[in-house]
Amino acid sequence: MKIKTSLATGLAIVLVAIASIFLIPSAKVKSGQDFVQTEIPVVIKPLKTADGIVSVEIQCGKVSITEPDTLDDFTCYLINRTDKSIRSAIVGYSIISDSNGEEKRDNRLDTTDAYIHPDFADVKKPIEPGGKLSIMPPGPITLPGSIIKRLELEPFYLEFSDETTIGIGGKSAEMIAKVREGATRYKNSLRREYLNKGKSSQAILPLLEDEVPIDSEITGFAQQMGAKAYRRLLRKKYEKKGIAAIKETLDK
Repeated sequence: MKIKTSLATGLAIVLVAIASIFLIPSAKVKSGQDFVQTEIPVVIKPLKTADGIVSVEIQCGKVSITEPDTLDDFTCYLINRTDKSIRSAIVGYSIISDSNGEEKRDNRLDTTDAYIHPDFADVKKPIEPGGKLSIMPPGPITLPGSIIKRLELEPFYLEFSDETTIGIGGKSAEMIAKVREGATRYKNSLRREYLNKGKSSQAILPLLEDEVPIDSEITGFAQQMGAKAYRRLLRKKYEKKGIAAIKETLDK
């Protein structure tokens, strides 16, 4: 599962400062003035094992802004350089901007988890050695009143298929666990509704739409992410296999 989200303050994950940073010269853009598309620097910090080996590599193409305060899109890749399969990963990315001469950081997370729920083990595969995972924002990111200067990326945490981990544990591992808990709780909630409706798969379909609120008992940022991910995966399974996919999943 790929989950795209803003970094919650409570996670207490702080990006390490980068020693060498190449800044774009400050520029003031007047209202109504045309802004020329500008390429911004990308700073990448590696994640190494205890013996100093680079475990994953991040590669990015050119990253540009078409407005001084908006990063429309970017695509980077997390490449597995180990000899083990990665089943979950957390990558932090920060958009550094200038706001009236003050440097500001907008910190976000890109999270993937192939082990989010056993119901999707057949479609969510680990990142095999040499394999790659795309990292991209869910949509344009606008920082009003700021001039975007650079993009920074850093892998925080990896969990392998043999359950070993690398990186910042603690809050990262806790977040992954809560995402999985949210997926499980959502499945349980959906199954209760399915049974209450006489095992009607058709009655469940409307609940899989994005605008339907998640059960209020599923609380917290990470659990909500897990619930939404489960819903999205079940909807995709239905779109691929038809109504029988819902029955097959909720009868388990």
